[in-house]
Amino acid sequence: MIAEGRRAQVELGQQLLQELKQLWEAAGQMESADALETTVQAWQRGMGRRVMEALCQEAIRRRQQQAPECCGQRMDNESLRPRTVKTMLGDVRVWRRYYHCLRCGGRLFAADRWLGWEGDFSHRLQEAVAWQVSLLPYRQARESLSRLGGVEITVDAAEHIVARWGQEELTPAPYSERVKHDLVVQIDGAKAHLEEGWKEIKVGAFFSCDRTDPKAKPAAVSYVADWQSAEEFRQTLWQEALVRGAFTANAVAVVGDGAPWIWETAAWLFPQAVQILDWYHLTEHLGVAAKVVHGEGTPATTALVEQWQEEVWEGCSEGVEEHMRELVKQGRDDRDQTVRKCADYLQTHQHRIRYHLFRAAGWPIGSGVVEGACKHVVGLRFKRQSTRWTKAGARAVLRLRLDRLNGRWDARCAHVRQQLRQAA
Repeated sequence: MIAEGRRAQVELGQQLLQELKQLWEAAGQMESADALETTVQAWQRGMGRRVMEALCQEAIRRRQQQAPECCGQRMDNESLRPRTVKTMLGDVRVWRRYYHCLRCGGRLFAADRWLGWEGDFSHRLQEAVAWQVSLLPYRQARESLSRLGGVEITVDAAEHIVARWGQEELTPAPYSERVKHDLVVQIDGAKAHLEEGWKEIKVGAFFSCDRTDPKAKPAAVSYVADWQSAEEFRQTLWQEALVRGAFTANAVAVVGDGAPWIWETAAWLFPQAVQILDWYHLTEHLGVAAKVVHGEGTPATTALVEQWQEEVWEGCSEGVEEHMRELVKQGRDDRDQTVRKCADYLQTHQHRIRYHLFRAAGWPIGSGVVEGACKHVVGLRFKRQSTRWTKAGARAVLRLRLDRLNGRWDARCAHVRQQLRQAA
């Protein structure tokens, strides 16, 4: 057996030297460096597959020098059987012993536990597929793997791998990613098309805020997202809040638009937090109300919007509300009572639109981080033309995408690898 391993090593070395010699002689005949690079890359992958195959076989040989035990005695070696698995280097084929226990009838391939292969694909290839699909549609991910890595895989196989990798939600340990300064939580929603129609994906963004530095940008941003009811999403936000150390932060602020569920969630999870209505969302309401008063696109409308914005910006939102109610009394509202509703909106959110105080305290007054998350977490992957998702398939991809964006990909890989060990 030892001589067989040494003979394989010598043969592989000779083959390597022979092919290097051929490449050396062919280099001068290549039409360009690009052509040479293509040739070397193809050789590298082919030789890498052969080396991988030989090294796997050698590792298996060393582990099979003694038969495994079962029922207090060595198992019977029935035969050598092949196993072929698709890897990042190509199809790798190895031979391993098949054992049988004469007492209990148990059967196993002892080497399979060390190999750690699930189905027809190596762990590294599965990771590459999951990584690519978290970013690109399945067909584009398949083309990318083929063009850049020389890996050929079907869409059905990729879907199976992604479902396996993304079937569980992973939650890091509490306080494992504690914020360094104050914490800002931004909440919003985006829609994607599932089998049952358009559904809202609720999105949350957490980041550290250094309020002592006016030029500081959001730091250590992490995201959560899911198709859930408002009550269910509270638990998702709660888990991420624990991870980020929200309850030991010096201060917490919640920023969002006017959706009632956002502020109900904020009050439920962060009762002591500063609540801030997104400034740009408010200005949209002011603009709509001004158009009712003076018409669309008129100089008077522009002037009124600028007046109201300046007053709210400087802390005089009550005055704007009173002005709107006076306009309603004068009959300047429309049939939909747009101006009156805007005044009610201001009244409801008065404590959330103290922008002069928020700016003085160093808090952000816009929800740009979570709005960006709605685009690059949800929109770029789930709102492509002619795409329709099952909820399970979408959730698996979403979990992988979040792990990638949150810098937790290694934890996902370790989790899947651990599951493989337990199943072996």
